[in-house]
Amino acid sequence: MTEIERAFAGGKAFIAFITCGDPDLETTAAAVRAAVENGLT
Repeated sequence: MTEIERAFAGGKAFIAFITCGDPDLETTAAAVRAAVENGLT
């Protein structure tokens, strides 16, 4: 089973969307790091 199949196995999945550079690159970097640390990869 692929990661995508596992994500949707329960019927729903959360897909994070981070806009690069909005509001600035430092905030984007912090958001990406937070997503990784919390298993949203």
